[in-house]
This record gives sequence, C-alpha cells and structure tokens, in this order.
Amino acid sequence: MKYILAVCCLFTATLCLAQKAKTQQVFYFRNDGTKVPLVDSADFIRAVSLPDSGSTLFGITDFYRNSKPKMMGKSSTIDPPTFEGQAVTYYSNGKRESVLTYTQGALIGTGFLFYPNGKLHATLEYDTTATKSPEEKVRIVSCMDTTSAALVTDGNGRYVDYNMLTGAISEEGPVKNGHPDGEWHGGYPSEKVTYTDLYRDGKFVSGYCVTGTGTRYTYTSRQQSPEFKGGDAAFIAYIKKKFKYPATLKNKSSIGVMSFMVDKTGKVSNGRFLGNITPEINKIITTAINSSPNWKPAIRNGLPINSSWIVSTTFGTPAKGAK
Repeated sequence: MKYILAVCCLFTATLCLAQKAKTQQVFYFRNDGTKVPLVDSADFIRAVSLPDSGSTLFGITDFYRNSKPKMMGKSSTIDPPTFEGQAVTYYSNGKRESVLTYTQGALIGTGFLFYPNGKLHATLEYDTTATKSPEEKVRIVSCMDTTSAALVTDGNGRYVDYNMLTGAISEEGPVKNGHPDGEWHGGYPSEKVTYTDLYRDGKFVSGYCVTGTGTRYTYTSRQQSPEFKGGDAAFIAYIKKKFKYPATLKNKSSIGVMSFMVDKTGKVSNGRFLGNITPEINKIITTAINSSPNWKPAIRNGLPINSSWIVSTTFGTPAKGAK
C-alpha cells in the first residue's frame, strides 16, 4: 500500500521560452519535495502558469532536468498546489506514470497507475469519506504484472508493487473486496528495512519491521504525521508570540500557510511562510519556523522518517463588521 498511499497522502532555456507568455512563477525542487533556490540543485522544475481565459485554475507543470514533463495538472493555488481535476504524472522516459483526479486537493473517482513500459499496472477507486482510514479510502479494482497478466480482478487477488527503477518487488499482499486483507510484506532496501503488516477487511491491525542490524520494532499505527508538543494549535501560538500584529492592520486579518520539513530527529528546516502581512513580519515568521523546538518526527512502519508538513492559520482578528 505504500506507493498507493503516497500517491494519495510533489529547465532549460527552451522550457523557459516556451512558458514565457503565461508563466507566473518557477520553482525548483529535489525529489523529496524540498524546495531549492537554484536550478543546478534541483531534480525537477515547476512552472506555474496563469489561468486560462474563463478559468480560475493555475496550470502546474513539473519538468525533469531533461525538459520532459514530469507532471501536468491544474490548481486553485500556486504554492503549495491544491489540485483540481485531472493530473497526469510521467516517467523520465516520457511514458505515463499515473492519471488521477482531484477535488480541492483530495483524490476522487478512478485512478490509473502504469509501468515504465506504458502498460497498465493498477486501477484504483478513491473514496473521500472523511471517517475512513487512508487504506479504506482506496479500493484496488485491478492489478497486472509487467506482462499484463492479471493479479487482482474485480477487487480480489494479490497486489504486487515494484521498485520501478530496479524492477524488484517492493511490496505485496492479498486483496479482498478491493482492500488489503491478511499479511502484506515489503521493505526499503536503501535503508535495509523489511516489514510485515497485518490487515483485516481493509483495516490496518498491526505490524513489525526488522532493521539491517536485526532489531525488531512493532507498531499498531502504520503511519503517523509529525507532531508539535500540544499539536498544531500550540505551534501556531508559538509562532504568534514572536511578533505583534501591526495596529495599522487591526481591522484586517491575513491567512497564512507555513510549510517546512521535519527530519527523523524532529529538527525543523526549510521553513517558508506563504502570506502577506508585512515583509518584516513575514521574515520573523520564517525565522521562527526554522527555530522551532523539535517535533515528534513522522513514523512509517515503526521507524522515524523525514517528512514535510503544512500548517495554516489566520493572523489578526478583523473588527466586527469589517470587510
């Protein structure tokens, strides 16, 4: 389920010239989602274009360093994107990797995953019901191997996922009625970690992982988000204590988005503030993010991992009746 959940759960001069007439902004990223300031440090480039006539959606196009498209979609926001409608991702060889549909940034409807050779890997159905777990929100309709032989049919069979770079199996397990059921096995070879997860009727029950040194860890939650002591509300309070909201803006509120990375030790880095209070306060907020006390790191299969996180809030309280 790790690749499926990850899909759920983000130039050359020729590119720049092609986009020049419509490009609003250009961003540079590493493959792990970290934004970098220079193209020489980037694994891929994101170009954000202005909405087409009659639309309010920005065009989002990611490019590999070889100028081939990595992803194309539409978004209601610039950075980070909130995808709307169909988005298509591509392998570096130009073949489609996935075709997915979004509404307000959430996956909906039918999605398709492909192999680097262009053949269909899996057909998925996404459910936006808020009360369901991430695993329950995805229904595996079908799965094929690289030769198009059926592995899952009508939601039943054995799902197999591959490392698309090496061709090795990265995860596999039984599927019943479209959901994981029974023992799933997988691993992270670069980290020398293997894991076994137990599902019952699509719900995660428990799991354990074994590290390269032979240490075994058990867990009852497959994934956990990074957490500030006291939660996001406490983090927002910490940020707001770092500055005084300008009296000149007392009748106005400002919505801001704070994005950052939390590494496996809990240290915060790459903080960004997406908002517009004043240049000075924007800088103070960014500094405060990067100076944050350590968080509890995100957990995957019982082990801490590096992760990105976003916290949004409203700064200032408009006077009653103010617009």
